Amino acid sequence: MDAVNLRPRLVSFRTTSFHGENKNAQHIGKQWSVQLTQTIEVALMVADDPEEILQAVVKIELLAKALKDGASDQTADFVGGYEAKYSYPLGVKETEIAPKFEHESYRYVLAAQAFPLAVTHFRREMQSMGFDARQLPLGI
Repeated sequence: MDAVNLRPRLVSFRTTSFHGENKNAQHIGKQWSVQLTQTIEVALMVADDPEEILQAVVKIELLAKALKDGASDQTADFVGGYEAKYSYPLGVKETEIAPKFEHESYRYVLAAQAFPLAVTHFRREMQSMGFDARQLPLGI
């Protein structure tokens, strides 16, 4: 099989969790700083049945903490969890794909496709809770 036949296809992306705490009602027009922390895990899912399709999974957790400038007691916290699944073509074996997972660049390509989807949702949820989150990066 050539490299094109080994490419995974993004088959699902979902939000697994989102939680936000914003108890500061009067923050419009005030300056806030937002710190974003990301945790990204990439794994190969191997089925027990060799006839099943091989999948890769990317899990992303985003954690944002907003601090009001000059008032460290006024904060807002946001946590979101996301999962992307990729399917390999039928017939692709673990022995062909597993060595690719040893290379950071291969894992990066999978994560880089899912990350903008996660951040877009995360930004929208933060905005719905009263924060201008346009400054959050869309790339890794």
